[in-house]
Amino acid sequence: MTTAVRTPRGTLPRGERATARPSRRAMLTGAVAGIGAIGLGSAITAALAEAAQPDPVRSVTAAYTRSGLREALNAESAQILPAQSRVMPTRAGPGPARRQQEFLDGCEPWLGSLPADRRELAVSALLDLWVLSDELPAPVAGWAGAWRYVWPRDTAFCAVALARVGLSDLAWSHLHYLQSVQAPDGSFAARVDPVSGLAPDDRESQFDSLGLVLWAVSEVHAVSTVTTGRSGLGGFDDLLRRTSSRLIDLTARGRRLPPVGPDYWEVGESQVTLGLAGPTLVGMNSLTALTKADPGLWSRLGGGEADVWRAVEDYRATFARTFGANGMQRYPTSGGSDSAIAYLPAAGLVPDTADGIYALDPELLAGVWDRLEQPAGGIKPGHGWIIDRSSWTPSTSLMGLGFARLGLSDRAESVLDWLTEHRTSAGSLPEKISADGNPVSVAPLSWTAANVIITLDELYGHRGGAAP
Repeated sequence: MTTAVRTPRGTLPRGERATARPSRRAMLTGAVAGIGAIGLGSAITAALAEAAQPDPVRSVTAAYTRSGLREALNAESAQILPAQSRVMPTRAGPGPARRQQEFLDGCEPWLGSLPADRRELAVSALLDLWVLSDELPAPVAGWAGAWRYVWPRDTAFCAVALARVGLSDLAWSHLHYLQSVQAPDGSFAARVDPVSGLAPDDRESQFDSLGLVLWAVSEVHAVSTVTTGRSGLGGFDDLLRRTSSRLIDLTARGRRLPPVGPDYWEVGESQVTLGLAGPTLVGMNSLTALTKADPGLWSRLGGGEADVWRAVEDYRATFARTFGANGMQRYPTSGGSDSAIAYLPAAGLVPDTADGIYALDPELLAGVWDRLEQPAGGIKPGHGWIIDRSSWTPSTSLMGLGFARLGLSDRAESVLDWLTEHRTSAGSLPEKISADGNPVSVAPLSWTAANVIITLDELYGHRGGAAP
């Protein structure tokens, strides 16, 4: 387990403190993913029994209610919430309503770049992101129970989304928070309490955070430089030194895959997954982009530019001869399709801009979608996700972003249409859609909201045109 090195400044209002409980995602997949290591036992039987039951709707949105308290709302309590708002009228006090409007005002130039028929979805995603981050040091994943924590992976996407809509200062502040809770060895806890900055449990560190946070720093820097004329990299020497050192050291300077551990499925594994190897490739590519942006960066951090380029090239070869040579499956040579394949194009590793790094064939991504499609029309995380028949919006929206960056605009538009049609009654983007097409689990979800925003920007606003 990793712990924070500093306590963040942000606090949750009274009554909003998170409680540490395992997510249903872990409960439904953890035992199954470990079959090869531990065999079929009572934990799997219990998970299968739970999976046979309808997944409850824990919330249809989150909003400020009485006395400025933020709450996860059910469908009944959300009925009096105004459309396109996450603030209950007359009850929440003037502060949240004012901050909500200021946030939307800051996004208005970007919103104006979108076609009229996409603005409503865009505002919904922006408000979901706002209500999960307002007056916090970084966005939490959701507002119900075990989701009320900061995941570095999710925050990376949220920071990129905020930069894309013109809120670079806010994006940088969220990344500074990640720097403040990073352990001295460069690792990130899987999730942290936004109040204390400490891990709420002993789940393993997730290696994918390293590459995705580097990507977010690189992308926010590129967007900020174009839109504000300011870099913002100067305050990130600690994060860049620790993260790049860990990334390079634990891949033997690019000559081997990252160590085995949990990825976005958040379950135990016995082999390295695409969900770790892909973000590591993304992080390596981001190192080259950062080197180009600031040629003196690595000398300042105690390394050398040539060493960085060599490690990146070696890891590209490592990835190509393992995952790349075997169909980009969940494991190096097996495991079937995994939506983690979308990390590569989502982060800009596409044929025209990959700068020699492994780039994904658009037809391969489309084929993965077709194999993972669920009854309701979205996708499941991967072939090995064998329990429920729900569509998971983080995976679905990440694939939509991948389609957009690969130039498959029609498929990206189709994903956005599907997400628009499957929001909750309050207009929020939920974590899951049941097999019969109903929003279930929790809403809103910050990662999904961020993916939607970045996809819209790729298709219409394109503030990321200069990004790596």
